[in-house]
Amino acid sequence: MLGSDRHFGVTRRVFLGAGGRVPSLLRAAFGRFPELGEAPLAVARTASADICLRWDMDRPPPPRPRLLAPDGVSVFSFAGVTPRSGAPLGHNTALALAALEAAREWGAARLFVMSSSSVYGATDMAGARENARLHPAGDYGAAKVAMETALRDAAAVPGAPPVTILRLGNVAGAGQPFDAAAAAGTRPLTPDRFPDGPGPSRSFVGPLTLAHCFARLSDLVAAEEELPPVLNVAAPRPTTMSAILSVLGVPFAWAPAPQTALHRVHLDTRALMRLVPDIDPQDGDAAALVREVRAVTSEMRHDA
Repeated sequence: MLGSDRHFGVTRRVFLGAGGRVPSLLRAAFGRFPELGEAPLAVARTASADICLRWDMDRPPPPRPRLLAPDGVSVFSFAGVTPRSGAPLGHNTALALAALEAAREWGAARLFVMSSSSVYGATDMAGARENARLHPAGDYGAAKVAMETALRDAAAVPGAPPVTILRLGNVAGAGQPFDAAAAAGTRPLTPDRFPDGPGPSRSFVGPLTLAHCFARLSDLVAAEEELPPVLNVAAPRPTTMSAILSVLGVPFAWAPAPQTALHRVHLDTRALMRLVPDIDPQDGDAAALVREVRAVTSEMRHDA
């Protein structure tokens, strides 16, 4: 059921799977930084005080929410299955197709679906561009590739809304090494060290920067600007996980990297920066990422 109009205003933005870790951080950013514009309408499997609409995505979508603006609506789907959930990874495809059906039913101007940098596998220092050949290194990346393929085919059917697949980098505060830091006890953590330098190194993005990117993308949709079918989303500057641990004040001791470990997963973000030109080219360093997490949540206080 819908939440009260007292809590939610008319919006052009919808978050599907809004109860997950990444969208929860983003909704906190929208709530604390009014300059981002109207808050998204939050749709999730379970009801709570800050969820506007309950939908489990295993059934047909509900009628168009009355709190949506009449036109220019962007639907962002975060709904997905990760290895830590224990659910079949193939369900990512079903959830993406459900999001496409909801976007069509609600008359959305564009659907954005979260994919992952894991579709690229290991990359070089410069990072993978959107047209790079995909080499997923694990089952999760392979499931995301399958999801992208199925979604692309379904979106080609007449009447489907335009779709942009967002290949998302690591979101600061919603995964490693932040999870390990939060659970760290007296024993130091043991990040991997590679023969040609410390690592792992990843393209991260802070939750505030990510909220800004999504606000900008939805504004471009409302202005009827053309957007690409695939877009890497991350801060321009990759960061090592050990650098983040150092900023958090968490002790660690190097361990030899196993042969299966990926040293670098970097994204080329030039296409994103053309669409969101006020992103700082130096954005993504460890200190900035930690500041962004602390700007939207008070949970990460390891060195305070």
